[in-house]
Amino acid sequence: MSQWHNQASDKTLSENEVHIWLNYLNLHQAKLKHLYPLLSDAEKARSEQFKHFKHRKLFIAAHGFMHSVLGYYLPCEASDIQFTYGDNGKPYLLEEQNPDNIQFNLTHSNNLSMLAVCLNNSVGIDIEYMERKTDWLGIIKRFFTPNEQAAIFKLSEEQQKSAFYTVWTRKEAHMKVTGQGLHLSPTQFEVSTPPEAARFIENFKQPDNNTYKMQDIQLPDMYKEYHACVSSDFEHTDLKYFIYS
Repeated sequence: MSQWHNQASDKTLSENEVHIWLNYLNLHQAKLKHLYPLLSDAEKARSEQFKHFKHRKLFIAAHGFMHSVLGYYLPCEASDIQFTYGDNGKPYLLEEQNPDNIQFNLTHSNNLSMLAVCLNNSVGIDIEYMERKTDWLGIIKRFFTPNEQAAIFKLSEEQQKSAFYTVWTRKEAHMKVTGQGLHLSPTQFEVSTPPEAARFIENFKQPDNNTYKMQDIQLPDMYKEYHACVSSDFEHTDLKYFIYS
């Protein structure tokens, strides 16, 4: 827990850093009412499309958190932040609001959300909740490469589920850092498997000579049922962790 700072800590962002923000999404209605006005008109409209209040609540909490945190780094109010979107749907800040070229990526699973922030380079982050009902064995066989499958199935049965989530967050973080998201098939590229440290290995179908640095994220002990990973397309030398409240 000691590596995690509160939001009042120094948030100066250096060229070689990635800032990682963690937020709990199961909020009281009063907090949601504070976050909702921060959303853009497009985000508000999107929140209304959720059929179930739980999903609408999580969307508002995650996107309000994103606006609030990005407001620390931008010369505009959190409620004024607008986004543009890449060909595959990845959001970016408007150039006129972003003189320092802040780049970011948002992820959420169950009751946690995380935001990665850096300067001038692409970043991708993913978090997954291990206790949800998932056919993880089926996903391994369908979406992992033969080498990834073989490495996981060499582990003991009690280690395999955890290894699946570790590899899955690594693959998702890479898909997001490339800006391709789900348009990049997870079977098209390979990442390292536990107990090896996080690492992008190879894209089999097209050359990818970008420099990627991937790191598993050690979450606070109270969130041990989650796995998370961040990837950047530059050799960041430091991750700094913040808890939003």
